[in-house]
Amino acid sequence: MSRAPARAPLCLWLSGLLLAACGAPSEVELAPAGEPLGTAESALCSGSSVTQLSIGGISSYGGEIAGSGSWSVSSGANAVRLDYYVDGVLRSFEERTGASGTWYFSSAGHACGTHSFEIRAYPMVIDSNGNRTVCVESPRTVSQYVEQTCATASLSCSRPSSNINCTGSGTGGAAPYRYSWNILYSSDLGNWSSGWFDGGTTLSEYCPRGFYVDAYYWNAQVQFRIIDATGVSSNVVTASNYLCVQPN
Repeated sequence: MSRAPARAPLCLWLSGLLLAACGAPSEVELAPAGEPLGTAESALCSGSSVTQLSIGGISSYGGEIAGSGSWSVSSGANAVRLDYYVDGVLRSFEERTGASGTWYFSSAGHACGTHSFEIRAYPMVIDSNGNRTVCVESPRTVSQYVEQTCATASLSCSRPSSNINCTGSGTGGAAPYRYSWNILYSSDLGNWSSGWFDGGTTLSEYCPRGFYVDAYYWNAQVQFRIIDATGVSSNVVTASNYLCVQPN
């Protein structure tokens, strides 16, 4: 007696063709129920937030700004991204895992004066496959000003005769100091300078006074600064402009 051919192998074979033609099931279809995916930002970030962000302390010394503080995120997140800004410029960023923790920051090369420090924190979700999602729509920000204290230079000059005699000094910063000088020149031939050079606390520059019909005239200005032990330069102070004359 004839029998109908078995259909199960054919169905399996056709199923294989359909899989080959249409592609494997998507990641969403294969993912276990309830497993968050790094690409589904809106779903992952729902309810996630940075619940606490603080600056424990921020200071500056020798051109370096450094600080630390703490952070925590809500139960919907398991990590945080931290962006660090100085004067509105992003200097560094990092990711820290967990529900809470501490942060540390340092950055060198900052000039004297007042600087703004800001930290922005974003909650993150990291799934079991290591996919990382930064929830950029719910950041938290704290900021603080920090003073970069540097040495302050002062200068006193006079011209009793044919030389400009200057005395420089400084306060603040970290001793010992390096004393640095520069002389600005100008005449009918143009403008130029000696360039910065190290010296002591005093300087004498040739600049005779007088007026002659047939003579060469130029102007001279002495500049002074100090560089403290950390290598940070003070302000630059400039003396009065002296008219110098050289009879032909």
